[in-house]
Amino acid sequence: MSASSDAPSLPQSPSEPTATAATSASPTLHFQQLSVPLPLSPHTTLHVQITPLQTSTMVFLTTTDPSSSSSLSALGSFVYSMPNRLQPSEPLSTPLYAVPGSIDFATRVAKILARRTGLPAYVGCSAVFGSSVIEEEMAAVRAAVEGVMGVLGEGKR
Repeated sequence: MSASSDAPSLPQSPSEPTATAATSASPTLHFQQLSVPLPLSPHTTLHVQITPLQTSTMVFLTTTDPSSSSSLSALGSFVYSMPNRLQPSEPLSTPLYAVPGSIDFATRVAKILARRTGLPAYVGCSAVFGSSVIEEEMAAVRAAVEGVMGVLGEGKR
């Protein structure tokens, strides 16, 4: 008995779409990485991985410092943000995975990127700022956004 007789056959008519007839959009998975020293924390470095896609942008953020252990860091938060057509100055966002220490940072970066690029943004963030002050975190947001916009070639502000 052959293996082909055991499998059910699917009808193939011109009116039915096949898997090969579907439109495929192959993303450009050429990512770029940046490492930016934070201005208010000279020993802390913000690492950014940017993957520009045709219809969106994916960004992953993490921090390193000499005092942290060399073990792997946790996944962190993952946020989706998209431009708001009714109020362009207020992008919409939703956390896809939330970790209390990084959700605010990921949401800020995702909303800014969605507003500036006009495209949806996926932002993963495992950045840790510890006992930092708000000025330090805002400097990190600014550094991340400027780095991403520089890579994307978008000069919009």
